[in-house]
Amino acid sequence: MRKSSQVVMGVISLATVVTGFEVGANAKSNSFTAGPTTPTDTGTPTSNPTGSTTHTPTKSPTGSPTTTKTPTTNPTPTDTQPPSDSVTKTSDPIYYRYGTVQLSVTKTGSQITDISMIQAGATQGRGGAFPYLIQLALDAQSGNFDTSMMSGATFTTDAFMQALDSALSQF
Repeated sequence: MRKSSQVVMGVISLATVVTGFEVGANAKSNSFTAGPTTPTDTGTPTSNPTGSTTHTPTKSPTGSPTTTKTPTTNPTPTDTQPPSDSVTKTSDPIYYRYGTVQLSVTKTGSQITDISMIQAGATQGRGGAFPYLIQLALDAQSGNFDTSMMSGATFTTDAFMQALDSALSQF
């Protein structure tokens, strides 16, 4: 097979994988939610965070509704999670055969929470690999992830991984 045909087939394969990945990531779950339930009238007071009086309807023995006033108290807010700081580092620009790759990596605590492309130079359709590579890196939480499914973007993948390693080494 000619080299140009291999490149075209590789780009088409990569586009198919990326499209499939994006479709799968955007798919909505078909979860079942129960329909409305019949409310019960208990006539009990309810908590109101504003501290105002809550009017709770109850039924009198004759069946006609009556209203009783019930004072409520303000709940004390509690902070159960310590504040977490996000830190963002920028990789060195990685120059390679088809362009330049530079990343911005954000970590919150020890978790990688975001990877953004600052420079995403890739000619001949190779730039389509970047969203897939970003997702793989986020899933792996490191620069060590399997790229065996990638075809036709070897130089781009290598440049991305070098840029990711450059940014992660700064943490």
